[in-house]
Amino acid sequence: MAEFERDLINERTSEGRERAKAQRKHMGLVGKAEKDVKKAIKLYQERESNGLSVNDIVKMTSVPSSTIMLN
Repeated sequence: MAEFERDLINERTSEGRERAKAQRKHMGLVGKAEKDVKKAIKLYQERESNGLSVNDIVKMTSVPSSTIMLN
């Protein structure tokens, strides 16, 4: 019985995803604003002169450290 229910859930989920793709809807998390990311990257690149740590930059801009350090 549990397998049947799981299969139904999987089927409905995949149908919903296909419907959303057909309607060109965004799937997943919404990213940070581009201006905030650019500001965080600039602060990261200038961190020797401004004395900010990555954690300080994350707190100021709310941009994740993984995003800052990848660029």
